Amino acid sequence: MSAPDDTSKATRHVFPPAPESAAAAREFVHARLLAWGVREPLDDVVLLVSELVTNAVVHARSPLEVALRRADGQIEVMVTDAVPRGTVPQAGPLRVDASAPPDNSRGGGLGLALASAIASSWGVSYGHEDKAVWFRVPDGPRGSAPGRASLESPPVRRVPERPARPSTWSSLDTALKSRLSLPQLLERTVETAAVALGGDAAYITLATSDETMWEVRCAVGLTHGEPWRPLRVRTEETFPSAAPEPGPVINDDLMIARAHRGRLSRAGMRSLVTAPLIVDGRVTGLLGVASKRTRHFGPTSSQRLQDGADRIALPVERARLAEVERGRRASLSFLAEASDLLAGTLDERMTGALAAQLITSRLGRWCAIHTTNELGAFQLSHVAHGDEKLNDILRGLLSDMHPREQLDPTPLWTPAELSKEGLGEELVRELAHGPAISVPLVAHGRVLGWMTVGKHESEDFTRDEVDVADDLSSRVASAMESARLHERQAAMSDALQRSLLPAKEKEPVIPGVDHAVFYRPADEKNVVGGDFYDVFAANGRWCFAVGDVCGTGPEAAAITGLARHTLRALAKEGFSPAYIMQRLNMAILEENTSTRFLTMLYGELSPIAGPEGGIRLRMVSAGHPLPMRLNPRGEVAAFGASQPLLGAFEDVEFSNESVDLRPGEVVLAVTDGVTERRSNSDMLGDEGLMKIFSGCSGLTAQAVISRIDRELEEYAPGGHTDDTAMMVLRLL
Repeated sequence: MSAPDDTSKATRHVFPPAPESAAAAREFVHARLLAWGVREPLDDVVLLVSELVTNAVVHARSPLEVALRRADGQIEVMVTDAVPRGTVPQAGPLRVDASAPPDNSRGGGLGLALASAIASSWGVSYGHEDKAVWFRVPDGPRGSAPGRASLESPPVRRVPERPARPSTWSSLDTALKSRLSLPQLLERTVETAAVALGGDAAYITLATSDETMWEVRCAVGLTHGEPWRPLRVRTEETFPSAAPEPGPVINDDLMIARAHRGRLSRAGMRSLVTAPLIVDGRVTGLLGVASKRTRHFGPTSSQRLQDGADRIALPVERARLAEVERGRRASLSFLAEASDLLAGTLDERMTGALAAQLITSRLGRWCAIHTTNELGAFQLSHVAHGDEKLNDILRGLLSDMHPREQLDPTPLWTPAELSKEGLGEELVRELAHGPAISVPLVAHGRVLGWMTVGKHESEDFTRDEVDVADDLSSRVASAMESARLHERQAAMSDALQRSLLPAKEKEPVIPGVDHAVFYRPADEKNVVGGDFYDVFAANGRWCFAVGDVCGTGPEAAAITGLARHTLRALAKEGFSPAYIMQRLNMAILEENTSTRFLTMLYGELSPIAGPEGGIRLRMVSAGHPLPMRLNPRGEVAAFGASQPLLGAFEDVEFSNESVDLRPGEVVLAVTDGVTERRSNSDMLGDEGLMKIFSGCSGLTAQAVISRIDRELEEYAPGGHTDDTAMMVLRLL
């Protein structure tokens, strides 16, 4: 070996087989080289030491020694471990987070690959009790080292010097060709960047979907072994240089860069270098590497980082845009599905419950729906948590809360407030640190309630999720408004319908006659039906009517009211059924401007004098289905004659029909909602009703009604698409 010159220096240090040794070795080498006045190959040496020590820690798991020597215009580093027969790993991914446990599943590191790419010479020496990996780099700018004899080397296998220096980012180039997903590509990028610059941490920031903010998508060395979650960034106080410059930026000392409140400072980082990701002249992201040492990065480091940023800028931007498009399609699909489900119910409570379930399935960990009452006061109507066992606890916390608009995700409670409630530690942590938003439910300019959504402490709301929640709130509010209008209309229709039918408690008791009535509106509960019935006493007679107005709604209700009151007024004056029908027909023609027709069966009952007894029925069937008569032997027959319907013609005359009914006989009067009951393409008709009625012999009037209703449901389940009215008269 040639004689050393006056710059010859040497030092060594022993490190334990711990994950922290890589950072300690970098600090040791960095400090010694600076003390010796070495500047130009500093980054290369620290980078190679970091990888070789990491490989020794992961694979050898023995105490290791780092020897550093400067002589004859070169810098030599030797990393020695106590595993002589261990295989030296070749190339593979590297774990940068020094605080995380070693990853024993990886096949190798970047040590020898980087040595081959960076060092002028390198090699491996195997002894009886140890193994050493060494490398040499020129002392000074590359290409300016004096042509002097090389250092005396240990007995090793030599590798020829390489005239050209391959790219530091060769492993990243391989990753780009592997068609990785965006999260995988970002993870590989930050790991490679940290290794390439010998840093202790690295992160990558991309534009959000609306490109109004930056979002830290992936990081290593900052999370103490925990997975990184996206973090939106607004100012440099959170991450220095978060708003990228046109070129790389170096922060020599973060303590004077107003970063003491940021995560970098909390992780112990002191210096930082960043490089923007630029696509078509537009900054789309930021790649940063941090170190625990001040003034760790120089121009070489910043240029190397910019080279890496330029390599990934276009692939990452393409993947980000594809991710944004998938997210938008998923959001549109979710909103469309939610709209369909919300439109399927016209019940306000069901709407709120459905909204809470939709939100917990897509947007948050829990959801609360507050609604307003008639006085404008708020009340908690629904609570849904991903863990149903926590619903009651969450309801207790939210019951007294007055919601307010909060689109910026922040926790609703402090740990001190929750600790007073005696909650479990996990739930306190989730609610005290988990973000929450509160969105008003507004329809037609009126606040109907509030929708509050919360997430787990390890999650955060993206801008897209806030927008989806805001869009969903308008759909929920619209569905609630429709439900409230429907409920009001249904209540008014129900009240109007009740006014058109006689009250049960006011129905008269007819001597010698057991009677029962039945009414069921169609499926449209918010529309007044056109069918009606009436039973009343008039001057020693008992009168009844079963009618059907053409159509439904207010116009039909007007005809029903006119018919009912006209019947009662004329019957109490003692007029005959035929005359009453004549007057009613004229009244309808005078009042009806919407061409509404009315069919009606009207009759009067009076006792028959004599030993056999019975009831005499005088009636008129004005276009209505004829009544049916059931005798004790089970024989059924229709009786009477059909006469013109009411409200259609002026020059019509009606005639009275008289029928004597004997004890034991049963009379059935129905509207066409019974006979026109359909099962697929088949209709019940008069014959089908006669068959059902024939089996009702011996039953009470109410039992006959129940039997017919049950048979109709069996014939066509749920098929009551028209109003239905029935009346049964059974002679005792």
